[in-house]
Amino acid sequence: MANFYERLSYSFGNEDWLTEQRALQLTPDDSVICITASGDRPLNLLTSDCKEILAIDANPIQNHLFHLKCAAIAAFDYDDYLAFMGLNEHPNRHDLFQKIAPHLPADSKDYWTKQSKQIAKGVIYQGTIERLLYLASRAIRTLRGPKVDELFCFDDLEKQRAFVQAEWDTPSWKKSIELVLNPVISRLFVKDPGLYLSVDSSFSPGLYIHQRMSAYLNRYLAKKSPLLGLLLKGKVEKEAFSPHLLERGTKRIRSRLNRITCKTGNFIDYLESVDGEKFDRFSVSDVASYLTTADFERLIEAIFKTAKPGARFCMRQFMSGYQLPQKFIPHFKRDHPLEEELQQQDNCFVYRFITGEIIK
Repeated sequence: MANFYERLSYSFGNEDWLTEQRALQLTPDDSVICITASGDRPLNLLTSDCKEILAIDANPIQNHLFHLKCAAIAAFDYDDYLAFMGLNEHPNRHDLFQKIAPHLPADSKDYWTKQSKQIAKGVIYQGTIERLLYLASRAIRTLRGPKVDELFCFDDLEKQRAFVQAEWDTPSWKKSIELVLNPVISRLFVKDPGLYLSVDSSFSPGLYIHQRMSAYLNRYLAKKSPLLGLLLKGKVEKEAFSPHLLERGTKRIRSRLNRITCKTGNFIDYLESVDGEKFDRFSVSDVASYLTTADFERLIEAIFKTAKPGARFCMRQFMSGYQLPQKFIPHFKRDHPLEEELQQQDNCFVYRFITGEIIK
């Protein structure tokens, strides 16, 4: 996985911030630890009042992106912020970068100074996964062009359902997804270990994704899903923007940026190094898909060790299907009804949830 931690893997968060907020139920006194990834998660968590957030990632480049987004939110008005990110047009993003460069940590400044092409394009879609999804969207549009545009035009769910049943969800579409996402094939062009490291041989990623996508399109409008936007159009519709891309959200986040710190390191190693019960909330994303069984058990033990009594946790699972180790089941009080609700409501639709309260 060396290359995975030496590249900008994710630049746009593909997790639904609303389900994360519902799972964690933040309060003003909470100390939160989370995975940095694209930086969207810790920024969106700031829209709920909490005491402090520690964002941690083993990939320093993901943390460089987080610092860049923080600096841009702090320095720019809303229009310039969106333009710098790459969501609005701008004649010279390098000029904008020069305004925020002095406010970046030295290593982040050095990194982004060398990434002139990414800065010029706007960083929001420059991650490896986002660029791969853009290429996938080009291929899909070549095959299904007008149908993609029509799918994202609906404002009436009943009309969208009828379209999906009659014209979108064809047998050839289902078969294409199953074929492309077969681990034997997908690992040839998707260099993301989370897509195949923990996949059980009996699990069909393509069938799973197709089923979840179809179910989602029967419950919610396509334009509200950032994942569908990336996959089918290569960009995210405004209706799917999370708070760090909305004017009201950026104002609230800007006023609370001093509550976030960022650290580069292995999430489990860090928790194991912590003395005592330190955290009230654990937002660990889909880290399970990148772990062996032994490391997953280490993660659960480390969370338990560093959790304050009554702490809440939210873990997503995409390709993995881990269960809590038997000895921790009495201490991790899962909220199964809430897990089911979040799975049904999540605008990124591919995740299953493990969430609840830690009993000590």
